[in-house]
Amino acid sequence: MTTDQNKAVVRSFFKAFEDSDEAALTNVLSPDLRAYVHGNPEPVGRDTLLEMIKGWNTMFSGTQFILEDMVAEGELVACRVTMHAVHSGGEFQGIAPAGVPVTSESLTLERVVDGLIVERRVATDWEDIKQQLVPVPAQAHAANS
Repeated sequence: MTTDQNKAVVRSFFKAFEDSDEAALTNVLSPDLRAYVHGNPEPVGRDTLLEMIKGWNTMFSGTQFILEDMVAEGELVACRVTMHAVHSGGEFQGIAPAGVPVTSESLTLERVVDGLIVERRVATDWEDIKQQLVPVPAQAHAANS
């Protein structure tokens, strides 16, 4: 496949994630997927990643990915991604939903073979997301002013 075709596969992944389209996700993720996500040193498989995406889309509504940069060489596609979502569903890392919008930047690296993502690596600052969800106490805000 060409690098443009590999980029299209990665774009399809992000679109399917936004749409919570499990069938489309299954069509772009290899059954043998190895996904290194959220700082875990061990990869997860396709079924686990699908469950993680389903969980995210339950906790956060309106998830939108903006592909700021996308570079491909051979089987590899690297992206700088800005994500926007609203914490409107279930609890996220001990934080109850309060309708708070979040924005996060991530770096991703996908390996695409024969039209399927076979490997995925994601670097996201989860602490930054948590800080956006936890209101700053009034006295801390006043002390910093």
